[in-house]
This record gives sequence, structure tokens and C-alpha cells, in this order.
Amino acid sequence: MAFGPDDNRVYVVPLIDVNWLVYAPFDPGRNFRVDPPNVPQSVLDTRQLIGEMKSMTDGKFILTPHAGTYCRTGYYEGEMLDVYREAVQMGGELSVHLHEEIKGEGTRYDEPEHMAEVFKDCQRRLEDAGIIPVAYRGGHNAYHPLMNELMEAQEVLVDYSCCPGMNKPDREAIWTHASLSADYIPEKPREPWEGQRRTRILEIPIGSDGEGEAYENILHVEMSELDNLERVWAAIVARAEREERSQIVHCLFHTASVGVPEWLERYRRFLDVVPKRHGQFVTTAEARALHDRFVLEATA
Repeated sequence: MAFGPDDNRVYVVPLIDVNWLVYAPFDPGRNFRVDPPNVPQSVLDTRQLIGEMKSMTDGKFILTPHAGTYCRTGYYEGEMLDVYREAVQMGGELSVHLHEEIKGEGTRYDEPEHMAEVFKDCQRRLEDAGIIPVAYRGGHNAYHPLMNELMEAQEVLVDYSCCPGMNKPDREAIWTHASLSADYIPEKPREPWEGQRRTRILEIPIGSDGEGEAYENILHVEMSELDNLERVWAAIVARAEREERSQIVHCLFHTASVGVPEWLERYRRFLDVVPKRHGQFVTTAEARALHDRFVLEATA
């Protein structure tokens, strides 16, 4: 495709992790520290942030509330559900987000019965509150191949776990063959994707410059600086132009970061950059429709 001067090159889903500080189950330097979740503070932080998203992105964002070993239901009950309903009314979406780590020991992502139980419980809690989760995201980018069957069975057909190039088997985060832009996950996601039969699950990866999986290479707002986020964004735009193919990605921010003024301001400034530099905010549903349209146009 040939881009016009004003055409969008990149479509980005603003992804917001509903979380607390500190959570470091893989970090021996912090003694695998996991503090107790502060749900009341998260209610305040999330409400503030979704209010800002209404104006900054026209209400296009997805919340991924933490559920896991050290906070199984706190973000899937009570007033948090009220906040999620408010987000949906603004145009936002919800995702199941599982953190099945055991600090200092490993994970449970490879246990089919356990994963089915906790996934379905989160899905049920949201649906009982009148919210349909449209996606899944694995903690620390985890995605075991068993998720293919589980997600298709539950009709949750978009995933946000991918960090392109990541190879961390101890975390079940293996994305060495993943696309840099949205694409359907193959039956064997840890093997080369080309030529494989695809599932119905669309993977929307975190935006990446394609040069690695470190924080400096991706659109992880808190773990970068604004000038570097702009550099990564420019690399994604350049890739779209070079390949003559629009890119569909997500960027990452966390509700707990609302309490760190410089991080929140960095996020605001980054979001301000996107529409000025060949980008457009989209929802998960819009991202899927765009991907499928682009594929049809390319094969017409």
C-alpha cells in the first residue's frame, strides 16, 4: 500500500495494567518482594486515569486487572467492578490478566487445570458485573501454548502478552518468532510462525523498535524516557513506511504509576505525540477489524 502524507501508519491500543506496588516475584535483588495489594488506592488511581483517557484518547483503552497468586480476586470484586463499568461507559474495554508466579520459585502457567480454573473465574466475575472481557494478557509476558485451546474455548480471541523477541522460558514468555505487528497466533507459537496453521486468536504485541526486548526497545512508558519512547515510535512508523504495511501494536502503562507525577506526565506527553506523528488510538475491536481489512486488501 502507498501511504498518503496524512495517512495513519500506526494504530495503537493504550493498555493500562490495574496493579499495585511493589510486585517483583522474579527479582532476587529485591528478595522477590511482593507487597500486599492496596485495592482502595487502586480504585482512586484507576478512576483518575480513566477520566484522563476520556479526553486524551477519546476513551479508547483497555484495562488489564491483575489476578494471581498474591491477589486472586481483589481486582475482580467490589468497587473495582464499579470503576470498570464506568470505563466501559467511556468506551474502554477489559481483559483478563493472570499473574501465576510463585516468588523465587517459578510459575503455574503450564498447568492446564489451574489455568482454566483461574481464567474462567476472572471471566465469570467480569461477566456477572455486566462486562465482557475482550482479551487476555499474561503476567510478565507469559503465554504457554495451552492458552490457545483455553482462549478459543472461552471465546476470548485477542491476546496482549507478546513482547517481540523475548525469550524467558522460566517465565513461559517465549516470543522469539512473533510478529512486530498484530497477527494471528499459530498452533505452535514458540516455533517459526510462517507456514503454520493459525488459531482464531489475534496477538497485538507491545510496540517495539525490532531491535530487542529490553525496556529501551518497547513502548513501556514507566521504564523509559520520553525521548526514547518517541524514538521507538518513530521506528515503528518507519517500519510501516518501509514495509508499506500499517502497524498495529499496544503501549503499556500502570494504574499504580498515577502516584508518580513524572511517570504520569510522561504518559500524557507520549499520548499527545501519537496523533501528531501518523498514529491513531484504537480499541481492541477496532484493531481486529483493521487487521482483517488490511489482510483482505493485501490479497485482493
